[in-house]
Amino acid sequence: MALKPCITCGRPSRGSRCKAHTIRNGSTRTWRQLRAQILYRDAYRCALCPRAAQDVHHIIQLADGGPNDPSNLRSLCADCHAAQH
Repeated sequence: MALKPCITCGRPSRGSRCKAHTIRNGSTRTWRQLRAQILYRDAYRCALCPRAAQDVHHIIQLADGGPNDPSNLRSLCADCHAAQH
């Protein structure tokens, strides 16, 4: 596989982001563990409606300086998550 420039910094990478920026895109083991903790904390229920949740939403987006902290995360169903974006 040919290396491509990271979309964030331009460094060579195998995917769209280099290793340094993959942490922020939500595909790391740490994110998956945190996501599972938030869904469990919220009893797998959407914070905005009574349906089952399968997504975890950043209240303040990472791009806007929001942290990957449980206080900034909430469980949402797919429809409510789509409506938030």
